[in-house]
Amino acid sequence: MDEVAKAKPLNDMQRHTALSAMKGLTSLAEITKEAGIKSVIEYMLEDTSALEQYLSAMAATITRQRKQISHNTLILLIFHSELASLNMYGEEFKSILLDVVERERKVQRRIFLAENKLQVNIHSDLWKLYEPHGNILRSKAIDFTKIRSESLRYEMKYYLQHIFQSRGKINAPLFCCQYMALNVLTETNPNIKYFADITEIDARALVLALERAVKDDGTPLSQYYIAKAVNSIKRVVDYLMGSLRSNDIKTPRPYLNPFAIITFHNLRQYNTPTTIIPEGVVEQLDRYSNELPPLHRLLYDIFANTGLRLKEVFFLEEDCIEPSRYPGIFQLKFKPHKVLAARRRHSVGDYHRIMIPQNLANELSAHISATRSVRSAVGSSYIFLSKRLGYATTVMDSQPFIRSIRHIIKKHNICGDDGELWHFTSRQFRKAIAVRLIENGASTAELAYWLGHLCSDTAVKYYAEVRKMKLAELNTEFFLAKFDLIISNEQLEKYTEEERKLLYADFRLEQRRVELGFCMAKAAGSCQHRSSLYNCVNCRNLCTGKRYLSYWTELLEQQKIIFERLVSAYQADGISHYQKYTEYKQEFRLLKGYESIVKAIQEGGVPRE
Repeated sequence: MDEVAKAKPLNDMQRHTALSAMKGLTSLAEITKEAGIKSVIEYMLEDTSALEQYLSAMAATITRQRKQISHNTLILLIFHSELASLNMYGEEFKSILLDVVERERKVQRRIFLAENKLQVNIHSDLWKLYEPHGNILRSKAIDFTKIRSESLRYEMKYYLQHIFQSRGKINAPLFCCQYMALNVLTETNPNIKYFADITEIDARALVLALERAVKDDGTPLSQYYIAKAVNSIKRVVDYLMGSLRSNDIKTPRPYLNPFAIITFHNLRQYNTPTTIIPEGVVEQLDRYSNELPPLHRLLYDIFANTGLRLKEVFFLEEDCIEPSRYPGIFQLKFKPHKVLAARRRHSVGDYHRIMIPQNLANELSAHISATRSVRSAVGSSYIFLSKRLGYATTVMDSQPFIRSIRHIIKKHNICGDDGELWHFTSRQFRKAIAVRLIENGASTAELAYWLGHLCSDTAVKYYAEVRKMKLAELNTEFFLAKFDLIISNEQLEKYTEEERKLLYADFRLEQRRVELGFCMAKAAGSCQHRSSLYNCVNCRNLCTGKRYLSYWTELLEQQKIIFERLVSAYQADGISHYQKYTEYKQEFRLLKGYESIVKAIQEGGVPRE
């Protein structure tokens, strides 16, 4: 017997009060405080049909308030309190409650999206919009009271109304940039009442003010964020100046755009690029990936084999596996959401396809079969769904998967080249696939196709990044390991990747050998000082190593004797300012050169700058 069945029955007066509340579609808070939730639920279960009608009507009340429904919100509306666990309400009541909530969610999805256009009201300061996200809705509130100037607020409403009518949605994060920029403008110049009042001086002052501004955590605004804020305000002015401006706007029309003088260049470099996973990290992740939960292991295999973006993986559909013309190879069909709008403009089609191995196709097919009942219950085609008791069945959250990978990294101490624990993000798989394709000779066009790009610009950028990475691998540590030679970064910076490869070949063939090591000079032909041993000692093109240490040590000891004898001779002749003599300077320079090289070899460092 469950806990609800043990509750004390309601007396006649309490039953009458509860019945009146249910018929009047009001809350049961009053009788609940007197008799307790369990007793009230027991009474309601006496007539399940009436209970379902009451719950449905109360759920509709939440919908009329344009609030998303959940079992918690419905219970709080009815009882004004809730138990710690949904299971404590009893299985029968819980089943009816969840059915009502799920039906109302479907109603809300239809109504809320249709009613978005009613929210975009010039006379309202709060637009509560909803956008679909898989099987659920996400709320996007546009609060115009955040714009302190009422007149600027008024003009912004018309602009965003135009955006909504054109695109069917409003970018809420971009609005945050816009209202911040407008508030900074009016703080800097209180005389600004309308967009038409903004001058070029105000526009430049805005940029300077944003560059001095900081976030709540004290960090300065990024240049990318500043550019986004300024450019978004520029587009508002363009609208107010242009032919698309609403005739209902009763404010001055700007005759020029003061933000046109402000441009931002090379904004891509202000975005932190995704780090390429080192081969050593990839190898260790592969080795320990079998410790992941089965679902996370499948996600890992998809990311590692395809390089898909996170949303592209989590929104895969049940018909994503297709045959190909090649044996042992299948096609993976997916929507590249990031470029979906551009694909539609170019009439390319919503879906993109790439090749995957048969073992991955088999794993995916098994998962699709195992989750068929979950998809059927909610009418969804997405294969990665999250079903939790009391909550809507939605597309999976990526964070548990990310945490699983990071747990493996921490558990097995998987570190990058800097010796620090590797910081994993799902986007790194995309770069890893790009590196693999480039190293296997893929062209920029082939790389662009695999990554789902409509042009080769990003592929070219990936090529440049991988080339830079490979160049960095031919570094001082590489030459030290291969030849036991000490080479400074300054010496290597003069060489491109191809030239470093040729330098490596020259060292292998000993074509650059000199008496004291190897010569790094870039100029072709023999050195004009080749006959002078001393010129090699202090030459920046010389690289040497431990194999020559005994020779350098002997030269240093001999030079110390020569230098001491020279100083003794000066002192014996009563010469006190001998430091200015050319002979002294030459011997002293040679002595310090020997000391520097011996010390660098002993410490494994780089001699002199």
